[in-house]
Amino acid sequence: MLQIPELLAPAGDAERLRYAINYGADAVYCGLPEFGMRSAPANFTPEQLTESVIYAHARGRKVYLTMNTLPTNEEADRLPEAIKEAAKAGVDAFIVADLGVLDACKTFAPDIDVHLSTQTGITNWAAARAAYKMGAKRVVLARELSKEEIAAICAGTSMRCEVFVHGALCMSFSGACLLSSMAGERSGNRGTCAQPCRKRMGLDYMPGRDEYDLSLGDLCMIEHLAELKQAGVSCIKLEGRMKRAEYVAVVTRAYRDALDGADKAEISRHKKHMLDIFDRG
Repeated sequence: MLQIPELLAPAGDAERLRYAINYGADAVYCGLPEFGMRSAPANFTPEQLTESVIYAHARGRKVYLTMNTLPTNEEADRLPEAIKEAAKAGVDAFIVADLGVLDACKTFAPDIDVHLSTQTGITNWAAARAAYKMGAKRVVLARELSKEEIAAICAGTSMRCEVFVHGALCMSFSGACLLSSMAGERSGNRGTCAQPCRKRMGLDYMPGRDEYDLSLGDLCMIEHLAELKQAGVSCIKLEGRMKRAEYVAVVTRAYRDALDGADKAEISRHKKHMLDIFDRG
């Protein structure tokens, strides 16, 4: 019998972490003020991280810490201390994109799992297998993959595979975009994307078009979880560390019920509720 995938929900701060856990997440992912791909949310101080890990572990849930920016040389000097502090807080895994950060995590917190972020661009089983040999225990697959490609990666490696199933999509390749950096000196790979692609920016304009040609519709895979489970996915991930607590609660509950066997009518109701909360199309 196939195992039900882990449900991983976003936590932009301690309040949203509690909402995610109380509405059915098996694990949450969050960040410190530095090294995470989302600088806009409140994020967590080291003290808040410790308290939140205690809260999660008391309820049998896990906490993964995002350290998935591409650090500067100066930031790399500060990495060891940040990793040690996070290990002291009791986090269950680090999510990283940079090979230097991966090496630092394995050096300064060798007992804590490392997951490779979608920013790494894992698109085939060979890359997943190489990541496993480097010490990673999970890969967050690139968002551009088809279910057939996902299944081939899951079958071709002993690496656990995680996929995004709900939320914002980047117009570029797994977030590797320079548009924000060039337009406003706010880099997506530094956690400060200004999302210029969401602005009115018609390409090859024709009357009657909405002119938001670079702004992708959001991902919603709630009706396809059985297919992902069949493909061998071990974790499904919800995007949204910048979304408000109500959004986290509604979306987490929807996917929790879907994973637990909700029927089509219930899933349809959940989908409508999610669209009422936030709808980019």
